[in-house]
Amino acid sequence: MSKHFNYDLFNKILEILNGRKLTGYEVYKFLQSEGIITSKRLVYYYLSIGLKKGYLKVETVDSIGKYSWGEVATKKYYSRLDQTNPSSN
Repeated sequence: MSKHFNYDLFNKILEILNGRKLTGYEVYKFLQSEGIITSKRLVYYYLSIGLKKGYLKVETVDSIGKYSWGEVATKKYYSRLDQTNPSSN
């Protein structure tokens, strides 16, 4: 079984990341604020596709603090590598 690829959603994620560094959750919340209903899982799936295809890059940042799981939280910030949009082929 193959997944249906939603180019409109993928392009919207790329558009959101133009000039920004955001976590996957921040991308998800941005989509929600625009009235786009999707799941966090699908957002992270499209972010991983963007990384594999070379449209995105990821920067990992460790935050020191007091968290329920320990003293370090690792966040991944996604951003655009270039401003080209994928075609639908």
